[in-house]
Amino acid sequence: MSPQIDADGVPDRCLSFTVESTWGHFKRVGRSVTKQTYRVPPRTTVAGMLAGIVGAERDSYYDVFGADDAAIAITPVTELRTVNIPTVGVGTDPGQDVTTNVGNYYSDYNLTYQNTTEDRQLHAYEVLADPAYRIDVALEDEEFYEELRTHLESGTSVYPPSLGKSEYLATITDVEAGRTPTRITDEEIVDVDSVVPGSLADAIPQSGVTYGVERSPAVMEQAGSGRRTTRFDDYVYTQQPENAVRVRADTDAVPVSVGSRTVVFR
Repeated sequence: MSPQIDADGVPDRCLSFTVESTWGHFKRVGRSVTKQTYRVPPRTTVAGMLAGIVGAERDSYYDVFGADDAAIAITPVTELRTVNIPTVGVGTDPGQDVTTNVGNYYSDYNLTYQNTTEDRQLHAYEVLADPAYRIDVALEDEEFYEELRTHLESGTSVYPPSLGKSEYLATITDVEAGRTPTRITDEEIVDVDSVVPGSLADAIPQSGVTYGVERSPAVMEQAGSGRRTTRFDDYVYTQQPENAVRVRADTDAVPVSVGSRTVVFR
């Protein structure tokens, strides 16, 4: 049986694992010149990584990770440290018709190629160094969930997982299946290890703790031959994993314990 997710977004059980890489890059929406990265992988990025592990076709899995059908908690386990890497590449030519459909590189069955004789352009990539995250995930789609569990437990995948760019191959370790999230209801103030949906106004200030806040894509749907984002999430995190996001238990976020960690699903 697949997990069941209640009205507050809390599942009755979940899969947990750690994903890590030497480098990571999750391109910020709306940034073009400097390739800035989110500090925490967007919910949609995690969905894409898990879809790749089970071999789901492009644009086929968005309903599986819908707002009411999936619950994901993301906990940084290393310092969120970035470096800037200059990269030289070929620019795009708006006048060149490379493809007539998104994701389809054929035009009337004749291949067309990008013009690579133009001058290269220098771009700075902001890249995460040695990123690692603990992921807790629950999916109500039984077939997808069981296939994902099988792959994670056996250490296999149809497409190799990565942290953002396909070059940044990732490893998955410490897989635990059948974890049971337990609501925390007897505390007025809770220290949450995972990122917490909301704004800085929802976090309680702590001496010596640096908070960050991001807004990133959370839910997508298929749109024609492509896709579109239907929900963005704001969330709060701390720069160092030894520090937690302190919140009041009566906020919209529902803190739960998963093993020794306290997380919030979104």
